Amino acid sequence: MNEVRNIIVGFELGEKASQLCYYDRRTGDAVSLSMKVGTGQYAFPNCISKRPGEDEWHFGLEVEYFVEKQNEVYLDNIYRACADGGTVSLDAEEWDAGELLGRFIGYALRILGVPDPVKSISGLMITVPALTRPLVENVRKACAYLGFSRNRCFLQSYEESFYYHTLYQRPELWSRQVALFRFDGDQVSYSQLEMDHKTRPVQVRVVRGRQVKLSAEPGRRDLDFCQLIQDSMGTQIFSSVYLVGEGFDRDWAVRSVPLLCRNQRHVFYGSNLFVKGACFGAREKVEDRNLKGYLYCGNDLVRKNVGMDMLISGSPAYYSLIGAGVNWYEAVGDCEILLDGTRELVFTVSDMEGKRKEKYSMQLPGLPERPPKATRLHLHLEFESDKRCRVHVKDLGLGEMYPASGMEWEETMPF
Repeated sequence: MNEVRNIIVGFELGEKASQLCYYDRRTGDAVSLSMKVGTGQYAFPNCISKRPGEDEWHFGLEVEYFVEKQNEVYLDNIYRACADGGTVSLDAEEWDAGELLGRFIGYALRILGVPDPVKSISGLMITVPALTRPLVENVRKACAYLGFSRNRCFLQSYEESFYYHTLYQRPELWSRQVALFRFDGDQVSYSQLEMDHKTRPVQVRVVRGRQVKLSAEPGRRDLDFCQLIQDSMGTQIFSSVYLVGEGFDRDWAVRSVPLLCRNQRHVFYGSNLFVKGACFGAREKVEDRNLKGYLYCGNDLVRKNVGMDMLISGSPAYYSLIGAGVNWYEAVGDCEILLDGTRELVFTVSDMEGKRKEKYSMQLPGLPERPPKATRLHLHLEFESDKRCRVHVKDLGLGEMYPASGMEWEETMPF
């Protein structure tokens, strides 16, 4: 690669294998990086190994050799370990899954060929099949272990990567609906990208469709896929169709390919759509936003505003803690308040447009008796999913006269 600083990187952490790419500013495209020079070997297995009793590690394609020839111990799937949460037993020790993921990503970033990848990268987007709280927390631990700040390391789902990849292509490839068939052996799932041009900004969403199991027999497999195409796409007009993953082959898709190409649809097959989408997503985060007129309304999007009505500089006002329109794993809010003669917190929850408003009350049992405005509280809000927000409150007291009690309270607001 020709970049040596301010590098933008996309990293796909798949269920079985990973890959990475970087943004080439000369071409305006994301470039996949091969694991072996001069080959098309872009993906590498999600495994990491360690020499017993020593701080020597290996990852990906090299693990098999070091396990067989050097008797290294290994973890065969870092994605599964991070999705499950907890610790990992390796070399007679318990390791945090997030730290192991950090080591795994760190070794992979060496493929960039720069002296200090972490210092050279201005934006790293990690994309995963689906987001869960344990996976989100372990990815954050990995980024912190590597030394990335929160404003340089990001996370998004495959569906959001599909969105970024699509809108970074030529406009004629997404002027109508866009279809995606994702293969995983005999399993294939369908989804499509839709846009609402009546709204400003244009709202874009990925609609999930059917998932089917294809027959192993080639002729029957072709018919199974044809049926899924017909059931999913029908007579709708599509600009382009993408096929990704392992399991599709033109040798058996005798009827399927002509059906996909019907009505002059553009059809693409490959394995780097998600990693490229991650790279484009990173660019949107750290450089010029090409997609300012579009809003991705994914399944991870928070659709509620959370705030409080309070006195600010003596005047009643609404204070926003978390605004709608961000992904739940990025939705975090902190503030400190002074209680004025009350022993409860009342949050105002509204929809994205700010029209429908509801109140949520949180009691503070055991809070020490103090005069009005003599109790300072720290509030931390963090979404656990798109429909659940965890509220953590800590009593800070007020100076030496009203010392902190050390009491803490926690509740979850369901939406």
